[in-house]
Amino acid sequence: MRLSDLLGAEVLDVAGEPVGKIRDVRLVRDGPVQGVFGPGYRVQGLVVGGGAFGARLGFDRRDVRGPLPLKLLFRRLHRKARFVEWPLVEALQDRVVRIRAARADLPPVPRLTA
Repeated sequence: MRLSDLLGAEVLDVAGEPVGKIRDVRLVRDGPVQGVFGPGYRVQGLVVGGGAFGARLGFDRRDVRGPLPLKLLFRRLHRKARFVEWPLVEALQDRVVRIRAARADLPPVPRLTA
């Protein structure tokens, strides 16, 4: 699977209701060792709905202090975004991702620490 298969795909909850489009994919580097490259990456979860522009500029990181007006603007734009842990993904077919949870049960996107 490629990240391009996920980005922009529509997410449907357990009832078939739309959650939003995948705006970002969170990866962690704790997979199997890949020779001289070290541990491989694996998908931790999906950022669904809301905007992603501010996150791409780093405004979702705790250590980014400002400019404050932009930080507040992006926080407001991203408040509807939800985080889907990868184990909740049930199927990916034709750019539609089905998950094993209701939209109402999905947490907000966790802020990055580094």
